[in-house]
Amino acid sequence: MPWIILPVPTVCMWLKTSQNESPLNLPVMLDQDEAPAASQPVQILFVMSEANTAAAKTLTSALGILLNDRVNFERTTIRDASKMLNSQIHAVVLCFSRRDDTSGLTNLLDEVEKRNIPSLILTDTQSATASQRLSWNSLSMSEPPEIIAATLRGLLSRQIEIDTLRQVAHGAKTKTDQLLGEVTRMQDELHLAGQVQREFLPKKLPIFSGGAVASLWRPMNYVSGDIYDVRRLDEHHVGLFVADAVGHGVPAALLTMVIARGLPTKEITGKTYRIIQPGEALACVNRELLARQGNSTRFATAIYGIIDLRTRIMRVSIAGHPAAIIMRGNESMEMVHSAGGLIGVFDDVQWSEQEIQLNAGDRVLLYSDGFEFAFPDPPVTQGSTINAAPRYMQEFNALLSMNEPAAMIEHMERRLDQQSLVIQKTNEPADDLTMIAFKVL
Repeated sequence: MPWIILPVPTVCMWLKTSQNESPLNLPVMLDQDEAPAASQPVQILFVMSEANTAAAKTLTSALGILLNDRVNFERTTIRDASKMLNSQIHAVVLCFSRRDDTSGLTNLLDEVEKRNIPSLILTDTQSATASQRLSWNSLSMSEPPEIIAATLRGLLSRQIEIDTLRQVAHGAKTKTDQLLGEVTRMQDELHLAGQVQREFLPKKLPIFSGGAVASLWRPMNYVSGDIYDVRRLDEHHVGLFVADAVGHGVPAALLTMVIARGLPTKEITGKTYRIIQPGEALACVNRELLARQGNSTRFATAIYGIIDLRTRIMRVSIAGHPAAIIMRGNESMEMVHSAGGLIGVFDDVQWSEQEIQLNAGDRVLLYSDGFEFAFPDPPVTQGSTINAAPRYMQEFNALLSMNEPAAMIEHMERRLDQQSLVIQKTNEPADDLTMIAFKVL
């Protein structure tokens, strides 16, 4: 708190308007942690030199009468004043002359300023120390006691507002620090949740003699509502799976982990096994979700395809998910649709399967609906041309000229980086992004 000293003209004007008040309405200054109490007297520390003891006693007696005996003055010297500063001291008056030893004044001023105590200096000279520390002139010792009393009253009155504002600021800072701590804790927990979720993703994509694969997975935040998997089911079959939990954040991410664990691939009996087909696998995931929901309803979209690398036949089932895309050479794209509702809603749903004959060089794309938000259609205005294909499909169309899945994913990563700047500027909604690109050899 800066040192507050009122110039004499200001004090005189204030006293003139206030001198008829009786009794003098002196505010009571309390510590921040204390409740106001009208009966509690104000404690003022009167700091003086030993040579001024008699004069100080006379002045404090006069000030006590003027302030209606609601002030207790504690007289001390500059040398001992620092020891007496505490939360019960509401103001400090420093009284010294040019002849006094003021060697300890600087330390005392530092301590008073540190404690934010309103202060008044009475002197018969323009002390260099005081002039350097104060923005206003100090009062002369020759001023009438009425002027000094009025100045003290003004300082204490102003201090009430200052202390109130300080308490409000302190409370706001405390709340802000608590909120920042909570935000940091939540960020740490989300970061950990993201690490756990990544454990359910393929650490390394498998290598196939009859195919090549690459993938893209971009969470919107720390965690994602998307999950994917690429599995070698046996030496001739590969499974491609993408699921998108409805919603965002931790609840959606937890749901993807349940989905990833609940996807069956093979049924082993003794020394033999059978590969579980896509429609049956989605039904198993659906039952797993329904069994774990309890009172809340969580559901997701999914697509699961199995490719026989010997025959190049793909069987695919879709649960409310975007269609699979087949890229035939560099000429055309085919959309593969399949009937079936969302998983996690009804327990009696059946998912049909589509069978597609693939050829060498064909690429299969499975993706989540986040691309629709990443590449939104421009708004339709009067006179504008409406494109037959959505914009994100036009972006996919650019992949036709790329033969390798890795090149397709790298191109899409670059386009998403470019588009993310546009999305941020326009405040368009965003979503998690997942894509699997598989090429049949």
